[in-house]
Amino acid sequence: MANVASPYGLNPIKLIGGQAFNGGVIREYKVASNNSAAIFNGDLVVLSSAGLPSAVSATPTAIDIPNAANATAGIVGVCVGARYVDATGVSQYANYLPANSITAGYTEVYVRVMDDPDALFQVQGTAALGTFNSGTDGSGYPGAIGKNAALDFNTAGKTTTGKSGVALLVGANGSSLATTTTLAVRIVDVVDGTQTDDYPEFVVKLNVGVHSYNNPLGV
Repeated sequence: MANVASPYGLNPIKLIGGQAFNGGVIREYKVASNNSAAIFNGDLVVLSSAGLPSAVSATPTAIDIPNAANATAGIVGVCVGARYVDATGVSQYANYLPANSITAGYTEVYVRVMDDPDALFQVQGTAALGTFNSGTDGSGYPGAIGKNAALDFNTAGKTTTGKSGVALLVGANGSSLATTTTLAVRIVDVVDGTQTDDYPEFVVKLNVGVHSYNNPLGV
């Protein structure tokens, strides 16, 4: 039951269409200059024009196909950890990358990213679905599936757990769920048993063009 707001970011759980899932394809991106902000497990990772990874800090946009507008460029997936040699010379595999890793004396710093554009993620919602287009059981379950949604970045990641604070922006009674083409994710499912919770859990996929591999706009 999700009756406490405890967002944990985007957690990869499977691939769309029943494709084989072995935990996710991981690509490592080198952090060659200091990261001013932490990159938490479950954060979206975006590349700069110099190819340097950082955490996304605001909800991305998808391709607006009717108006031929580009999506946010450079998002390569979701952080699932980091590896580095710490200031004492010990190799570390960590749940997240702390802020200012280079100035702290870390070397060989890499962010580990689940970069499959077909990935499905589990994420906590920011509010109850309530009466939103509910079915006969009042769960809100049927009406949420297939809607688009933005991501919420109002909760900071936790250094104690290394987990992201990113959540799905639901709004009161599902008011933030919409058909809008530019919203970041598509809702694929509502996790069974959480439909009537204060903070339901969702299965989502990055919308068209949010992932760099599906976006013709380079960095």
